[in-house]
Amino acid sequence: MDSDYARKISAMRGPILVLGASGFVGANLFKMLLRERSDVYGTAFALPAWRLDGVPKKNVLSVDLLVPKSVDTLVRELEPATVIDMVAFGAYSFERDVARIYETNVSFKVRLIELLRETKVHCYVHAGSSSEYGNRADGPTEDTALLANSHYSVTKSTTSGLIYYSGKSLGFRCANLRLYSVYGPLEERSRLIPSLVVEGVKGGYPPLVDPDVSRDFIYIDDACEAFVDTALALTPECYGESFNIGTGKSTSIGELADISRHLFKLDRPPQFSTMAKREWDTTNRWRADPARARQKLGWSARTDRKS
Repeated sequence: MDSDYARKISAMRGPILVLGASGFVGANLFKMLLRERSDVYGTAFALPAWRLDGVPKKNVLSVDLLVPKSVDTLVRELEPATVIDMVAFGAYSFERDVARIYETNVSFKVRLIELLRETKVHCYVHAGSSSEYGNRADGPTEDTALLANSHYSVTKSTTSGLIYYSGKSLGFRCANLRLYSVYGPLEERSRLIPSLVVEGVKGGYPPLVDPDVSRDFIYIDDACEAFVDTALALTPECYGESFNIGTGKSTSIGELADISRHLFKLDRPPQFSTMAKREWDTTNRWRADPARARQKLGWSARTDRKS
């Protein structure tokens, strides 16, 4: 972590509460914040949580966030100044409980935001998703109409509307970060880039979909910095707004396979369409337009996908 990043973390208003700290992005951010300060607390549904190995026990709170009384007690006792919300359900193909998707991604958020407003929390930053755009995720601005294409997409876009209302109409200092395809340490091994690394070390490739399927892959450190920058830079004119968090570059499955072949010196080309296309795989590019985040928050991705 460079000195500028460390300085920014130190400048955040605390205590800091990371909800969903046992998830991929949440755990990385939680640990980054803890390296610079001790007044950072993270929640996990159940312990032990493998991503939180080595984190001081006093900073990890086991809480069922879908129980209203538990959340109320947590917030009133901890009195956080900054709340970063990574809680979501339905992003993975195996998370198919529709009722839980809506309870986690919408109902919980309504209760949480009302509580945070009541307790006068300084800042709330929510982890949104490029899935809010549905099939219009190729370079949309944040003002592009959201055309949901799944229950997950519906719920994430609904909560972005809730945040917009809370910021613009109620004056709550909050924002929604539409993350594109984050990758890096602590990611699920079944995900594409970890699978390419694991199989590349063995001398092969994982099952791959159509080589033209593409995403905007953003490194985890850059995604985490976006939350820090938002907590520091959010001005009244931007309360409630959404920001695209990505590199602005689209990378196809074919390009990633070529990178893997070169990196691991594989002696055979990849075989594509060895994995069934999933419902969210389209041949359209998924690419962020991060201009608003750069202009309003001073944030931009630092890491090149090949570095």
